[in-house]
Amino acid sequence: MKKGIHPPYNPIKVTRTDGTTIEIFTTSGKDLVLSQDNLNHSAWTGQRNNTGDKGKRAADFKTKFAGFKF
Repeated sequence: MKKGIHPPYNPIKVTRTDGTTIEIFTTSGKDLVLSQDNLNHSAWTGQRNNTGDKGKRAADFKTKFAGFKF
C-alpha cells in the first residue's frame, strides 16, 4: 500500500444486543452499539414478527376497497 493516501485503520468496540462486545478494525473510528444482529434478526432466527397483524391488514383492505365489486 502507498503511504499517506489511506485513512487510519483503528480498532473499535462493537456492542451486540446481548451486551457482549467485540473488537474490530475500521476506518470510522467510532464505537458501535447494534440494535439488530444475528441473535435477534428474523433472517437468522427464522421467526417472523409481523404474523399477528394479518387480520388487521385484511380488515384494512376490506375497509379501503369496500365500494369496489370484485
